[in-house]
Amino acid sequence: MSRPVPPVGRCQGCGYARALSAHRSRGDGLKRLLCTPCWSAATLTEERGEAVTWAPGHAEEAAPAEGGLW
Repeated sequence: MSRPVPPVGRCQGCGYARALSAHRSRGDGLKRLLCTPCWSAATLTEERGEAVTWAPGHAEEAAPAEGGLW
């Protein structure tokens, strides 16, 4: 049985257009659509007992600065 391909959209973590998966935050209980690297980073951060810092409006920014840093 083949699995469906994840939707492509703008990641709510890094802002890049990538394949997305839903991540429910343990801190605030909200679902966010994240790319694989951001999903993994958020999950590992929460598993360590630390809070994930979600930048407000981060995904609405047009593009990262040159070099990929916000």
